[in-house]
Amino acid sequence: MISAALTALVGCNDIVNYDEGYVPMDELPNTGAPVITAIYQVADTGLVNPITEGQMGEMIRIVGSNLNHVQSITFNNVEADLAQVYTYSTSANVVIPSEPSSAQDNTLVYTTDMGTATFGFSIPFPTLRVDGVLCEFVNAGDSMTVLGENFDFYHLADNLSVTADDASFPIAAVTRNSLKVVVPEGTPDNTTFYLKWTDNGDAALAQAFPLPFRPTAHLLYGDFDLSDSGVMQMALDGKWQVTVEGDDALTTGASALGHNHLHFTGTFDAWDWNTCDLSCNMIDAGDLSNPDAYEFKFEVLTPANFPLTEASTLQFTFNWGTETYTWKPGDGQGLNTHGQWQTVALPLTPMATAGMSDPGVWQSLRIIFQPSAAYQADFRLGNFRIERRVELPTQ
Repeated sequence: MISAALTALVGCNDIVNYDEGYVPMDELPNTGAPVITAIYQVADTGLVNPITEGQMGEMIRIVGSNLNHVQSITFNNVEADLAQVYTYSTSANVVIPSEPSSAQDNTLVYTTDMGTATFGFSIPFPTLRVDGVLCEFVNAGDSMTVLGENFDFYHLADNLSVTADDASFPIAAVTRNSLKVVVPEGTPDNTTFYLKWTDNGDAALAQAFPLPFRPTAHLLYGDFDLSDSGVMQMALDGKWQVTVEGDDALTTGASALGHNHLHFTGTFDAWDWNTCDLSCNMIDAGDLSNPDAYEFKFEVLTPANFPLTEASTLQFTFNWGTETYTWKPGDGQGLNTHGQWQTVALPLTPMATAGMSDPGVWQSLRIIFQPSAAYQADFRLGNFRIERRVELPTQ
């Protein structure tokens, strides 16, 4: 046994530690300042096609030498998150920051413990998208909220303004997907504000998007005055109750429309059929012979505990037409406005019928409600109107 143990000890002395002196590639020391020779997309594993620009949020591969022990990497003076960077001496994978920059100098700056390298690399300025106003019927003195994408990039670059009648108004708050501007006290109905910007700072690409403020000129039913049946009529069918109410019926904190609205309530089984027909003399809303150029708009409000669910779609058609437009609140996901009015814009063409374009001619709007599941309704609609669809112009 003693002999066997001695033999084992001798064998242990013969084991070679192959890890001795090994330094992982991401820990190799730099021998000088960093050098960048090219940049590639991470999917280009063969390093075949070098790139000179990238997109925000994209991961890229920087190739060169002395790239370990990175201390900072900036794109247009915005620092990359080093927690998302992997380096070894001849390569570095990094995610381009998604934060906006006020300095579009198209420069990548790479700093290590041994120095700094710069490399020409552009990040195209993101396109500004404007979806419209959250509620077109806010009150003078309140904030108008505009929805879209990439507002923060343009605001930080001082490339965004809101104007009306040649006056400019300060932007109160900006996020990636919204901006707010305070409507001055005393601003009259039917004022149009304009959101203005230039794509990538190019004056030749100046654009302006109209922001309607209380567009009352083309209201179909005004204050829903049912006192004179020769001016307006409402007919109901089904289980629901529809009442005409004013701002005083709303809970505290809701913005006022300044006009009466319709309050829809009821408890329904699946597929219960309900209709509400509103009739009046047609207004002059423009050349409706081309309904593709127009939208049907209204405001909607739901209490926080009574959202419009995915089962509660509404259909709209003029003059009891066979073709209807189905509005799926929240693009089919349901809608909860939490007690605040929101503007809805629907294409006019699917609900338009022949003859509805003639001003002064008696016409009707039918609202159809047939939930696909049991549902308790409590929602409000107001300010039905027809407006020309906004086309984004290039000035």
